[in-house]
Amino acid sequence: MEQLISTFLLVFSLSTAMAQEAELVRTRTSADDYIQTYATLAVQEMYYSGIPASITLAQGLLESGCGNSRLSTEGNNHFGIKCKDYWTSDTLMVLDDDYNADKELIASCFRAYASPSLSYRDHSDFLRSNVRYANLFTLDQEDYSGWALGLQQCGYATNPQYANLLSALIERYALDVFDRVPEQEIASCLDYYETHKYIDSHKRATAGELVSNNQPKAVRLPGFYKAGWLKANRRQALITGLIDQGSADVVTASTNKDDSFLEFEVTTAPK
Repeated sequence: MEQLISTFLLVFSLSTAMAQEAELVRTRTSADDYIQTYATLAVQEMYYSGIPASITLAQGLLESGCGNSRLSTEGNNHFGIKCKDYWTSDTLMVLDDDYNADKELIASCFRAYASPSLSYRDHSDFLRSNVRYANLFTLDQEDYSGWALGLQQCGYATNPQYANLLSALIERYALDVFDRVPEQEIASCLDYYETHKYIDSHKRATAGELVSNNQPKAVRLPGFYKAGWLKANRRQALITGLIDQGSADVVTASTNKDDSFLEFEVTTAPK
């Protein structure tokens, strides 16, 4: 009987542990969740500091493990910025890449913040005020690959693949769309992101299928598309769902049956 009870308790304990682990997995933040949560902050910081929103988001995703790292959950530190001698605010000690004289791994001092927004702002100020990163701010704001390589060359991280990792995240999640959000659309940047991600993916999928100028065509766009967004992005002609330099006049705009797309009848102006 005692053996039976012991076996039952062991099985119960294992089942409980497995259930807790499954719940932990379910509650972990995904990359998409992270983007939805912090994209607006990244775009706001872009207009504050000049740092591309795609770079800020990619660094946040990478450095915080999509917001699941101990640094981000306990210290709201999304960018892995260490204390430095002049840091006088809250800190969090975490094992990273520091060793003592005996070559033993020791805890490193990282900055801690009261909120993620303070971490995002400190990231902006950290790059903007540090002469080491001055050359980055001479790059085009939409040159995310140049910014990624520059961060690696300036020593932001020790990983020799840091630039490739950032660029891969930006391209996988189309984060460069956020670099083109008009300032007046910051509050609705997620809708802007979804619209242009759809358009850009359609453009890649149907490359080379442009029609001739002045030929009217129906164009399907996501239902949350806002007139003026494409013009603000310097991509003004809608041609069979593709984008080309030029201009376009919307002739009709009506919602189709499933309410998820708008049907646009457009004509392009001569080049």
